[in-house]
Amino acid sequence: MGFRGNGMIDFHTHIGGVKSWHKGLKGVVFVSERDLLSYLADVGIERAVVLPTPHVDAELGEYIYPSMRVLRICRFHRELIPFCCLNPEETGKSDLLEDYVSRGAAGYGEHKVRLPINHPGSLKIYEACGEIGIPILMHVDAAHNYGFERAFPKLAAEYSKTIFIMHGPGWWRHISADPGSEPYPKGPIKPHGLVNRILLEYGNVYADISATSGLNALQRDKNYAREFLERHRFKILYGTDFPCIDNRGGQYGVDRLHLKLLEALELKDRTFKSITHKNAERLLRTS
Repeated sequence: MGFRGNGMIDFHTHIGGVKSWHKGLKGVVFVSERDLLSYLADVGIERAVVLPTPHVDAELGEYIYPSMRVLRICRFHRELIPFCCLNPEETGKSDLLEDYVSRGAAGYGEHKVRLPINHPGSLKIYEACGEIGIPILMHVDAAHNYGFERAFPKLAAEYSKTIFIMHGPGWWRHISADPGSEPYPKGPIKPHGLVNRILLEYGNVYADISATSGLNALQRDKNYAREFLERHRFKILYGTDFPCIDNRGGQYGVDRLHLKLLEALELKDRTFKSITHKNAERLLRTS
């Protein structure tokens, strides 16, 4: 079955370098905007959100381009939609964030910081994003934005004007009511997990299915995944985390794993379109 989407948007891509975690590959994979555009053309993706990160993380092998470089690059490519980000431990954030938005930033993220999710600096960013009216894409795991389980529901309620787009193993393992302790759990999903409850209760919370975390969550129990995606069809965003290397030694986005999974689940056409571009268009105020 071929891909059904015209105008598909990959909501989670990067330019720069990422470390390969596949055991058969060594070093860091660097990609330019031309590599990203080539992937979009090859797969039939119309546009992509390009996410900077707050700083280079050499420990993780991440050399993702910073905000200003992403903004400059995207000015020359209508297919690329820039986001921006800041270091929440630095001061003077609001003016700089407004400047980034005036230069074309359509959202904030990837917010991937080695801080608790309710760190005072991050709270100021959440508030600013809500005031300005841009979504924020959050990476959650054991080391980044930790304390999600206890703190995030309260944050989602308190910052109700802010659109949160959730991503990462710390989020997706909670698709099950029995999340376990592993970042990428296996086996059948116990219904009514924290992710399901948050998406139902908070209109300002969305989720992106990118990388290993989203793929694993949807592959481990396909019957539940189908029901979950149909139920939350207005809250889910297609993304890949290009140029990250997948567990098979391929490259997310290029390998089409996320798209093939969506196709294999035989979703209703309206659901497939919502996930692959309609929801993104609404959040980005684009068409």
